[in-house]
Amino acid sequence: MTRKDFLFDIWKKYLRPILFIFIMLFCIKSLIDLFIKNNFSDFLTVGAIVTILLLIYVSTYFLNLLIKSFGKKVTSKLPDSIKSLFRVINKITTFIQPFIIGALVYHFWYVDKTIAVVLIFIVLSEKISYFIKSERQNEYESNSVK
Repeated sequence: MTRKDFLFDIWKKYLRPILFIFIMLFCIKSLIDLFIKNNFSDFLTVGAIVTILLLIYVSTYFLNLLIKSFGKKVTSKLPDSIKSLFRVINKITTFIQPFIIGALVYHFWYVDKTIAVVLIFIVLSEKISYFIKSERQNEYESNSVK
């Protein structure tokens, strides 16, 4: 087992479930505190925010599927030299993207635009989800080769 496989197993088996449990406990505690205050409008506001975030997540998921399907159709018609250029550009932007996101979070934090920070974290979570999916695919391919 390589170091990468070991860290991925620890993340998948231990750290991710613990993080998920803490997030769920924090959310439940916040909802209980809102309900105890008998401030039902705050409870509805939280529900509306959660609904909006779920709608944004679902719409980005379907938009991602649409872009991928069009991307495959377009890139299949391109010559190999252009495809290799796109691969290089993709690797460069994938490397630079966390730095840009970090700079945006830093800037928006000091400008006090919390909505922008939340949207950036949504984009970051989508990137993490893509990374986990690609790791699973690589793990599946490596197991099928053996």
